[in-house]
Amino acid sequence: MSSNNAASLVPICDGTNYQQWSTSMRAFLMSQGLWQQVQGLNSCPTFPREKDEHNAMTETQKEEKHEAQRVWDKEDGVVLGHLVLRLGPHIQQAHAQKSTSNGLWDSLLETYGKHLVSNVFKDFKDSLNACISVNQSPATYFNKLYTTFAHMKDAEVEVPQQLQAMTAMATLPQKWEMLISIITGDNELAELELYQVC
Repeated sequence: MSSNNAASLVPICDGTNYQQWSTSMRAFLMSQGLWQQVQGLNSCPTFPREKDEHNAMTETQKEEKHEAQRVWDKEDGVVLGHLVLRLGPHIQQAHAQKSTSNGLWDSLLETYGKHLVSNVFKDFKDSLNACISVNQSPATYFNKLYTTFAHMKDAEVEVPQQLQAMTAMATLPQKWEMLISIITGDNELAELELYQVC
């Protein structure tokens, strides 16, 4: 898969989907061998601050530093470009002053990485409003439900396993309602978990 195709798998970050965006973007950057740049592990080459130390460098050493700086700038520019292209316009504008990939990543984390009540409520509401279609694979629904409950758990609003399972059962199509009696008859309430409904 080419870099452009892989990048298209990363959603556009609008702020409300930061957790999903950051996970996808991190995976994309890892697949391209660029994650260390965002983490700040590839430090930017610098010249000595002291004039005497700078003057003591040979021309070869200075040229090597310049070349290392060019390589670092190019790689960081690629990463910064990938990040900016997968941000919504209002977020691009709000963070336009960030000139390094590490600086932009940290700024986004600080701004959107918090678990906002509105995001947790959205996840909760999504879990209640979702429904399984008899015409589609239920795997799509269950994957979404697992993701929703994982987001809520990350925000320290963990939904008990039994309630997760009952939420899933409540969304079963009428055609599949006989499964509810099978699931509830075969399991104790204390042992009821979402995977048993899947």
